[in-house]
Amino acid sequence: MDNHDNKGSISATKASVHHSPISEHFQDSFPLFINRWEEGFHLKEHDHAYLEIVYVMTGQGYHYIGEQIEHITKGSIYIVPVGTSHILRPRDTSSKNKLIVYNLCIHPNFISHLKSLLMPFIQDNEFFPELSGKPGTYIALVDRGLDLSLWFDQLYREYTEKRLGYETSMFGILLQVMTHLIRLTTPNVHATSTEKLQGNGSVGFSAIIAYIDSHATEPLKLEQLASRINMSTRNFIRLFRKATGMGFSDYMQLKRIEFACRLLYSTDEKISYIALTAGYKDLGHFRKIFRKLMGVNPNEYRKNRAGTD
Repeated sequence: MDNHDNKGSISATKASVHHSPISEHFQDSFPLFINRWEEGFHLKEHDHAYLEIVYVMTGQGYHYIGEQIEHITKGSIYIVPVGTSHILRPRDTSSKNKLIVYNLCIHPNFISHLKSLLMPFIQDNEFFPELSGKPGTYIALVDRGLDLSLWFDQLYREYTEKRLGYETSMFGILLQVMTHLIRLTTPNVHATSTEKLQGNGSVGFSAIIAYIDSHATEPLKLEQLASRINMSTRNFIRLFRKATGMGFSDYMQLKRIEFACRLLYSTDEKISYIALTAGYKDLGHFRKIFRKLMGVNPNEYRKNRAGTD
């Protein structure tokens, strides 16, 4: 996590900053707005009278925010407070490298409403402190496992389709998103004594599961994971099966295919690239495992999901 205060070694070239008022996205009483936007070179640097959470779905580019210029890619997340100026640019003008983001905007009054409603039931000393940044600051995170992509997809669908109960659904998803974000900013903050980071670098078992979920596309080894919590490989395997209901290899395959499904759903990347990104060097093996778990091949999955739009 990066919590910046506009003192950086790289300065963005400043120009006139457009101010986006509340009325730009909030014409009625509903306090949430979300769009799916392809970034280009025509928008001007701007700030908002509302909180914005930016989630990069695909592509690469640069984020000019505050006084910084930062490289962004899939899974980049920015929490942009009221009054922080920023602009996103794609890496280039190539149609193969589209920078597509979700912009989730939250009315500032809604944050105080949430706080007054939920604080009596929350043990945290602060209520989502990430939501109350000062103008000129921001928080930068990376969703390495693309765990948030499905939630942003669902938020967007609920908002655009406006089916019965979409408001309640969006509120519920927002709380899930914010909980995930606060866990990214303060990992293990509420871990038990056996789960907290130890002096020798070991972590508890539940933290290991979370680590695997976020790094499933990488070449993880049982022995190394077990050693992180000072556990024998045999005992690790036993506890892992008890916690997940499956063996380590099957769990890894499931998480990798889930990751591939997100990319198939939200990007136009080639199947070979998605297979490699998900951790499969052998395209044929990827197709075999994908069909086994999903019941269809990757191309069919992409076509079926596209048909739901």
